[in-house]
This record gives sequence, structure tokens and C-alpha cells, in this order.
Amino acid sequence: MLRLMNLRVRNMNDPAGDRFRRCTTRDSIFSQWQWQLVLILMLGSLFGVKHLPSFAKTYQNQTSDQATQKNSHTPVLLGLYTPNYLGSQRTIDRELRQLDDWAGKRHSLAGFFMDIEDSNPAYNITNRLELLRSNGYTAFINLDSTRSAAQIARGDVDRSLRKLAQAYAVWAKQGSERMAFIAPFQEMNIPGETYSKDPQNFKLAYQRIQEIFAEAGVSPNTVRWVFAPNGWSENAQHRFENYYPGSDRVDVVAFSAYNWGHCSNASWKQWNEPQEVFESYIQRMRVMAPGKPIFIAQTGTTSHTQSGAKSSAKDQWLRNSYTQLVAMGVRGILYFNIDKECDWAFYNDRNHNSAGYRDAIANYAFGYVAPADLARMELAR
Repeated sequence: MLRLMNLRVRNMNDPAGDRFRRCTTRDSIFSQWQWQLVLILMLGSLFGVKHLPSFAKTYQNQTSDQATQKNSHTPVLLGLYTPNYLGSQRTIDRELRQLDDWAGKRHSLAGFFMDIEDSNPAYNITNRLELLRSNGYTAFINLDSTRSAAQIARGDVDRSLRKLAQAYAVWAKQGSERMAFIAPFQEMNIPGETYSKDPQNFKLAYQRIQEIFAEAGVSPNTVRWVFAPNGWSENAQHRFENYYPGSDRVDVVAFSAYNWGHCSNASWKQWNEPQEVFESYIQRMRVMAPGKPIFIAQTGTTSHTQSGAKSSAKDQWLRNSYTQLVAMGVRGILYFNIDKECDWAFYNDRNHNSAGYRDAIANYAFGYVAPADLARMELAR
């Protein structure tokens, strides 16, 4: 269930003091601009009405536009994956807080990957989530596994899942609106993971995890369940729509998409502009899950073009991507700031940093939301 609620409330004061009280009928309540319009009409009756209709219409439109702008802006969330373990204050300082200072804007989300058979979930969930929260970050947890989707679906790893769920419950029950995003078995629709390419058992495994979390006492208010496939698939059988667990089980829909360019590890070498990387997948997700907020669960770009590595090309790709994603109504973007298969990272503490990213997130649409506030917000499209 979506509980990302926007708590911004308008207080509507009587515009003319005691003389005008809020007028209610059985079926309607006057809004603030309506009362102001009434006042204008009364004044017009006293001082002349030649220009009043057009003025009143203009005033009404301006007031409505201002109210819409004031109340409709829910920030687009920024997030990061970091090279090192986020259960360490040193890592948080160097790879999140220091980056925030450099970027001139705070990130709300901290992404990481965790095996469902983790050897010490009591520490790696409870400690890591609390440390991130105390530093002002909300966790985005990708749950992965070395098991097949069928094994997970039939209960072979239930014991480990219960430990994981119990650790999460211990953390969440501390209250103060603790919440994290959880994406079970990300990129399940492409080769590369043992749980990949099994739509029916993926949906059963997704449901099983949720049921075990509920049995452990995890409140729906304390977790946002994410469906996070890769945008791309080998063929129609493995399009992400075939893996969707259903809107009653998913709070946020998301996908991974990268510009591999001419990176040496790319399966095929082609520089893809942001429109090619994101647009069709966003459109399909809107059809699949109407009204659900859309995140980019993972993204990144190489600097390697057909004519060699060009930092300027990477910078411009970042600027264009984040501008496009805002325009298309995406509600959160997590960048993979790790040099793994390619030179994805845009920042490190050795001053190899991309001005393009800093430029991209300067857009007023991107904003920081503290963990407790994010737990209460609604990320409407």
C-alpha cells in the first residue's frame, strides 16, 4: 500500500475577518479564492463593474495556479549506490555525505544489495538501516539470492527469510516512522541471476517474502514494496509485464536501465541517448501499473563513445537524462556510483568527478526528504 503521503495542508483563513465566516452547505465549502472573489464582487458593486469580470477571472486563475504550484510539488528523490559497506560511518561520510556536499544537494535514498540468506541480518539490517537513518538517508534494499525462484517459492529458504524479516521488524518497531524500500529479486527478467527468467515462480517468491514479513509483525506502514525488473528483456516472454506481482502487492514500480556506450564489457556497443534508454519503459510501466510512482532503480552511463572516452559526453548524458526523467514524471532516481562493468561512477574522493551530475540535479524539481517525512509522503505522478 502506498503511504508516501504529502502532508502539506492549506490553512484557509476568512479573508474579511468576523464579517465573513466560512460558509458551508450540505454539499460544498467555499475555498479561499472564492471568498476573495465574493469580496471583489462586493467592492465592484460599490465602485463600478466595467473591468470587474475580466479582472475577477484573471485573479481566480492566478490564485488557482499559485495554489497548484504551491501544493503539487513533491520533490523527485535522488539516490545512490556506493562502492563500500553502508553499515560504516566512515563509508557514509566519504561516499554519501561528502558527495552531498560536493553536489550541493542532499540525496534521500541509499541503495544496497543484500542476500536473503545473509549470515547476520540482525546486524546488517538493524545496524545498517539505523545508521543510514540517523545520517538522514532512507534505505533502498535490493534483496537478491543464489537460489532459484522455484526454491524460494516452495519455501526452501523460509528459515533465512524469517531471520531477515524478524531483524527488519525489530528495527521498524522502534517507531518514529521508520521505513525502507524493499525490492525483492531485482532484474529478474534478464539472464545473470539464479532466480532469473521464471515469471510464475518469481511472483510466488515475491508473495512469499511479503507473507513472511507480515508474520514477523512488519507493519505495512514500515515498508514500501518495489517491483524492480530491468527495462530490457531478451524477448517478449520475459518482458517485465509478465513478472508483475500485481498492484495490490506493489507500492512502487521501478526498472534498471544503463547507457553502456562503447564500454569494453558491453555486449553490443552503441551510445544510447536518454530517450532510447528510458522512455519506452516508462510508458509501458504506466500502462502496466496506472497511478503507481515510478523509480529508476538503477542507472548509469559510461564515458566511452565510439571515438574513445569523453568526460564531456558523460556529463551531457547526465544533464539530459535527469531533465528528461523529471519531465516524464519519474519520482525517484538511484544512480549506480560504482565502477563495476564500466566506468559508471561520476564521483569519488580522488576528485575524479563529473560536473554534469551536479548540473543535472541543480534542477529545482529534485529535493531532499528526511526519512520520517518520506514515510508519510505520497509520491504522486
